[in-house]
Amino acid sequence: MDDIRLELLSEMCSDPGSVAVVVIDMQQDFCTGSGAFARAGIDISANERIVTEAGEFVDFLRARGVLVVWVKQLSSDRYMSPAIERRLRRAPERLELCRQGSPGAELAAGLRVHEADVTIEKFRYSAFLGSSLDQLLRSSGIQTVVLLGTAANGCVDTTARDAAQRDYDVVVAADLTGHTDARLAAAALENLDRHFAVVCSADEIKRAVATGMEPRSEQRETRTAQNQREGQTDAA
Repeated sequence: MDDIRLELLSEMCSDPGSVAVVVIDMQQDFCTGSGAFARAGIDISANERIVTEAGEFVDFLRARGVLVVWVKQLSSDRYMSPAIERRLRRAPERLELCRQGSPGAELAAGLRVHEADVTIEKFRYSAFLGSSLDQLLRSSGIQTVVLLGTAANGCVDTTARDAAQRDYDVVVAADLTGHTDARLAAAALENLDRHFAVVCSADEIKRAVATGMEPRSEQRETRTAQNQREGQTDAA
């Protein structure tokens, strides 16, 4: 990560109490072999791969005072529109995705919702549209949203854009975003990093949050040590 992006990430995560981690659509229909995507023959390996690491990442941030928000995609005949019905004619396997009340709408096995966490339900790609997410974040004093989940080029992308347009600082954990099309995911993350967010690794986010909890003198020492390590790596 270049110096300016590292500086921005450090500023965004300097106060863990003003940070929320928003986990998007890590549900059985997207992430498990018995889910609707897998039954339709769609490659979900990139989604499956991040489940365990996503859970560990969320646990790390929660323990440091970061608000945890689980976002669940739902579908229901009540919220179906003619426009959506027409779009789904090109992808009929999505008609049964995350049906409200179905096992496929539940979080993937191994992901644990704690008592202090918040669950948001959505019926469109953006976690902000038609939900209470914005009100929750503002009421909780949140300035920075850290996004992970699936898909990088779908609901993560749309939510990141909406967050940026609402004047939140946006961070995306690139290695904890899933997809079913690697080419589209890579393009989406590159575009987000250019215009809407800081896109980086989960480890970089963890270091920024941990450093934000340190006294100022220790933060300076941490940054100096990190710069020295990066300099040694570049020299090698």
